Amino acid sequence: MAKIRLPLEMENRKMFLDEEKIDFNKKKLEKFLENEPQMKNASFAKKVLLSNEVQSNNSVEGYYDDIKKIKEVVLSSKKSKNRKEIDKLRIINLYKGYKYILDEKDINKHTLKKLYSILSDGLIEKYDLKNMGEFYRLKPVYIHNSNNLSKMPAEGIDASKIDYYMNELFSFINNNFNSKCLTDEYIKSQIIHFYFVYIHPYFDINGRCARTIAMWHLLNNKAFPYVIFNRGIEFNKQEYYKVIMDVSKFANISFFVDYMMKTVLIELQKEHVIQNVASDNKDLTGTDYQTLHYLLSMNGLLTLCDFANTYNRFNDKKTIQEIYNEMIEPLLDKGIIIEQRQTNKKINNDDHNFIFKFNNKFIDDDAIKVEELKVFKNGL
Repeated sequence: MAKIRLPLEMENRKMFLDEEKIDFNKKKLEKFLENEPQMKNASFAKKVLLSNEVQSNNSVEGYYDDIKKIKEVVLSSKKSKNRKEIDKLRIINLYKGYKYILDEKDINKHTLKKLYSILSDGLIEKYDLKNMGEFYRLKPVYIHNSNNLSKMPAEGIDASKIDYYMNELFSFINNNFNSKCLTDEYIKSQIIHFYFVYIHPYFDINGRCARTIAMWHLLNNKAFPYVIFNRGIEFNKQEYYKVIMDVSKFANISFFVDYMMKTVLIELQKEHVIQNVASDNKDLTGTDYQTLHYLLSMNGLLTLCDFANTYNRFNDKKTIQEIYNEMIEPLLDKGIIIEQRQTNKKINNDDHNFIFKFNNKFIDDDAIKVEELKVFKNGL
């Protein structure tokens, strides 16, 4: 296998892809998808895109809204013209952006401008608006990839070069690149994802736009299983930003592609279990799906307190009692999870924390389908 030079320039050098580095995870993904026909249709992608991915795309950037809140905001937006609240705008704009890419097939300068106008509507500062050209920013942008404000920010490419770099990107998107299978389209989508972040053509909304344009490419090429890639980033954002910086330094896109392949494989395995559960429980709610996703993202022993800690990392905080009532108790009642034993720790004056596990009937015998999920490492 060889290093493939990509037609995408980075500061006077071309990016390259090391096929040998990514081959192992590419084969694992292809093997996993062999017997997952339910994930290979447009209805799967649409369902995932308009529910979970709205949350995940925002969560990558530190905006935490649970599924219930997102659905309430989307529904209320159809009845009200009051769209001034910033937290609602992020959700509404992303939802509308996903609806747009489901309908629009062409990816070019003009359709991207439309997507950006949808995602950024009402969210851009006056300075940024003043210094935007017809398509892209006209001034420098400074990128903080860390919460440490004493650390010097990265800088997007020179504004005068953006049009050239973006034209290279559109040419790459709209021409065939080494595409022999669905996973090749996923690899291409993540090259697009990275390169857009590298260019940083806007003052803000670059990350959300990059991830959305990657999904757009996946939809256009019917690589439907892979639209769930955002979900995994939220659980490992530090590594996400690290590999972006590594590629920026060395022009080796393999770092980023390999990270994103590992990430999406875990999400596909979670989805496999969730679909097993859904096939036996037709009345699953959006909150049930979110609960299952968090449970499958945990590491080893499951307790109510551990789940509450996980949930509160990625959402506005709730009490353990609220989390039990709204998220854990419904899954216990449906037999999806089973209480095993109490622990010595109390969650209130009367009730103890407790350990629970997944009902084994939802976990098939094919270990490859769940081998990346840490929650099952201690046995089923």
